[in-house]
Amino acid sequence: MAGSTWFNVSVATALAGIAVSVSGGCACSIGADSSSYEPGEGSGGAPGSTGNSDAPGSGAGGTGASAQGSGGESVGGGVPECSGRETKCSENTPRRCVDGRWENGDPCARQTCVDGTCIGECGPEDVRCSDDRPQRCDEHGAWEEAEPCPAAAPVCDRGKCVPPSCVGLAETCGPGSDESCCATAEAAPGGTFNRDNDTRYPATVSGFLLERFEVTVGRFRRFVEAYPGSKPAPGAGAHPLIEGSGWNAEWTSNLPADAAALKAAVNCSPTYKTWRDDTDGGTEHLPMNCLNWYVAFAFCAWDGGRLATEAEWNYAAAGGDEQRAYPWSNPASSTRIDNSYAVYDCAGDRSASGECAFSDIQAVGSRSPKGDGRWGQADLAGNLGEWVLDWYAANYPSECNDCANLIDATGRGFRGGNFDFDDSEQPRSTAPDLLSSRRNGLVPLISSTLFGARCARTP
Repeated sequence: MAGSTWFNVSVATALAGIAVSVSGGCACSIGADSSSYEPGEGSGGAPGSTGNSDAPGSGAGGTGASAQGSGGESVGGGVPECSGRETKCSENTPRRCVDGRWENGDPCARQTCVDGTCIGECGPEDVRCSDDRPQRCDEHGAWEEAEPCPAAAPVCDRGKCVPPSCVGLAETCGPGSDESCCATAEAAPGGTFNRDNDTRYPATVSGFLLERFEVTVGRFRRFVEAYPGSKPAPGAGAHPLIEGSGWNAEWTSNLPADAAALKAAVNCSPTYKTWRDDTDGGTEHLPMNCLNWYVAFAFCAWDGGRLATEAEWNYAAAGGDEQRAYPWSNPASSTRIDNSYAVYDCAGDRSASGECAFSDIQAVGSRSPKGDGRWGQADLAGNLGEWVLDWYAANYPSECNDCANLIDATGRGFRGGNFDFDDSEQPRSTAPDLLSSRRNGLVPLISSTLFGARCARTP
């Protein structure tokens, strides 16, 4: 347009001079030591592109002398996006200025883009393990040093601290089949509550971790692969605040002698066993059943955990001082239950037939989050019953401050009901065996399709 004035300024040529092209009759060159004014030809039109020193520039409406250096081409008749040799980073990709426009380079795959250049030894999303220490890449492309993995998750795997049972294990648990099967729910902060929701039995527990899911077949397979080297040493699996709660060397005789014997022991039913001798059985995300108390204890001890005390388990299921009737009860006194909350009454697959089938044993976390406890544990009621540390006694210890009943008796405690719970004498809507207050005991050497395990850990 006649009378318009265009400016092309190249920052990259600042040391040699700044070129200013003015359409409408002139081209001005301002050098580092001098300035000059020369008339140009043409009137108006798009600005001329400039090339090497002293090369004439050309424009749609005429030509003009070019100053030394290079200028940026305007975009759409407006101000250039960039000028000279500018560089920058965008989404970890270097960009450089070419003829007034930003041009992308190759993304920094394993490095970090800084001032338009890929630098460092790693990228922003990279993680790795170094001597059981997880490492992440910092903002400068260098590996950060991290603390060693804690005892509760002692192995570094793919940049995360995990228990041994989850090394290399796919994340197939939870309602979306996309959670780690070793997920530990929110730590229970500890406190005082009434066991069995009965004011006659107060108890205090310290803060602890209780796994989000029941132990799965896939996790137990790692234990079998390491067996008999995975048998616990004396004292392993102890509650840190309860003397004498660890593995007793005399119990080792109650464990299978070798891996073959262990596999035979967990084949306790041709119909309802969840164990398969290979990973193609489609049961890796199901809760591991046919575990007697000694095998359940041994697994948790090997995995860096322990069996929860009965008070801890009850605390988690009751929501601590909320004193929930069921783990999910809201309000706490609500006894609302159906098959959308828990896997029970041989209807785990939502079948209305009343017949019990293998499909009634459901994947861990299948009723989450609706059936979760206060701190995120799934299946605290239903699916499988869960062994606890204590010997079973009809009467609780009168005082309980991080307590466990370690006095020999006939049975060990278990909690939580199971998929085969027969409620024929009660309305299905009540399910008393799934209440957070319900407790039972069983001979510890019995292997049953109704019982599994869930490990506790110390923060």
